[in-house]
Amino acid sequence: MIRTGYLRWEIEAADGRSEADRRAHEVVLRARPTYRTVRIQGAMQEEAAERFVRGEAAYAAVLQAVERPGAEVEVRVPDVGPHVFRYTSSDREKNLGFWVAKLHREVEAFAHEVVRVAGGFPRLVIANPALRAGYAKLVEHETFRVIEGKSVPEPTREDEAMILDAAAFAQGVPELVAAQLVRDVVEPREFDEFSRDDRITIRNGTRIFRISRKPHALIEVWKADTYTGEARLCVVFQDPGMPPSDEVVMKYLLAKHQPDLLWKVGVRFPAPTGRFDAPVPRRWHPA
Repeated sequence: MIRTGYLRWEIEAADGRSEADRRAHEVVLRARPTYRTVRIQGAMQEEAAERFVRGEAAYAAVLQAVERPGAEVEVRVPDVGPHVFRYTSSDREKNLGFWVAKLHREVEAFAHEVVRVAGGFPRLVIANPALRAGYAKLVEHETFRVIEGKSVPEPTREDEAMILDAAAFAQGVPELVAAQLVRDVVEPREFDEFSRDDRITIRNGTRIFRISRKPHALIEVWKADTYTGEARLCVVFQDPGMPPSDEVVMKYLLAKHQPDLLWKVGVRFPAPTGRFDAPVPRRWHPA
């Protein structure tokens, strides 16, 4: 399961023989909502206003909604996909580089389609290009986890609705949703550190990255062999209003999967001083 804003998705990936061409294989990607129905309490006015702006309702609908402030809006979330692409056995066996590049392109296209569909529910997904690009990266990451067998999708809940309170949307809840997203993305040990210390510590290669939840905080970089400070990196995203926990997720994915890119794009400041004081798993300690 992965989140885009308030929406949760179950990602499916299947690989089998193509019905149209028996010589080819076919990969099918699909995203299903964890909850088919989302009920937003107290959101009738916003719903009516959106429909009026889109030309789907008269202004009378807005006036009626004002008279019923406690009404509930029910949203049905569709599946995304299937996203299908074919390949031949020779592509995978004899031209592995081509196959991997093709797989990455298709998964990336699928991830952006999921976020595009999610963006059709403006009260459930933050309307921000930078955040939506980040959500696409998260969907892409989860899709590869499913392909590798590291994540298993759950059935869509057709019998139970997810309940949201519209009044909470303006009370900092996006940060709570972002914090829950951290739980879905990182390892249990890392989330434990995030919960207790408001930071995540990651070792990748010869470096240890420490990412703080404080807004726009610098990333501490330590040498993994000596536990001495190497630098502090400033990484600024396009959206200055991004929830701090969303920043943590974006920086985490870079440190985990693209550390060289993080080192390249980050503006470097003097190294952190003092000793590396975080409790580190035994396997991290130098011999």
